[in-house]
Amino acid sequence: MDDHQVAQTLSYLSDTNRLLDLFEEGIQQAKEASEIFERLSDTVKQASCLINLAWALYDNDEQLDAAEEAASRAIELLPEEGEQRLLSHGHRVLGKIYASKGETDEAIHHFEVALRAATSLDQLFWIHFALAELFGREGRYNDAHPHIEHAKSYAANDPYALACASWLQACFWDRQYRFEEAKSEALRALDLYEKLGAAADVERSRQLLEQIENDAQREDSDLDTRDESGDGGELPETMLLVMRIDSSWSDGITDSE
Repeated sequence: MDDHQVAQTLSYLSDTNRLLDLFEEGIQQAKEASEIFERLSDTVKQASCLINLAWALYDNDEQLDAAEEAASRAIELLPEEGEQRLLSHGHRVLGKIYASKGETDEAIHHFEVALRAATSLDQLFWIHFALAELFGREGRYNDAHPHIEHAKSYAANDPYALACASWLQACFWDRQYRFEEAKSEALRALDLYEKLGAAADVERSRQLLEQIENDAQREDSDLDTRDESGDGGELPETMLLVMRIDSSWSDGITDSE
């Protein structure tokens, strides 16, 4: 096996281990693959590995500065034309990183660049999902909902993605005291997750339904707590826990050739 094949294998393993939550292994393999491609002067493959590295660092207890450095370096290596798919992935992970840092304007900028560079429905879905997530974190639901609708429009043939969008929208409706809409979306997510056999997501959807029921009961007993603007405030931490799923369900950024 030559160096190029070794690096390609390490890149595949890195992405696989990240999806399995084996972040330390994924980080090390992405670094090794990137170094080999750098020696081979294959800047596109090196950039792909650096984007894998950025995701792994982001997912591994949000090592944000290191993730930002890897993603920024990847974008610098990519040509202005011809590698739009990778460019979109690089800007999307940067958007996630800046969102986690609380730098909203910078995050929105990178998500918008990612949208312009996107080459697939899957990419478009997860970018809009990330924008909805970002606005939802800040309680800006009027800004979040259009991105959820855009995301759903790109998920017609992807039941898992559609379930994720319905789950997130249910969270937003719940925070806006629109409990019937929230329950409907949560039930849709639950049904899709059950059909897919996604046990962990099924459980989260059931917990969300229970939370919606509890919130509705509390609202009935204390109507004075309603926010007349329709914004129920920022999402609670229990809801934010599953808002990083898009990083583990990106359309594979490891080149197939």
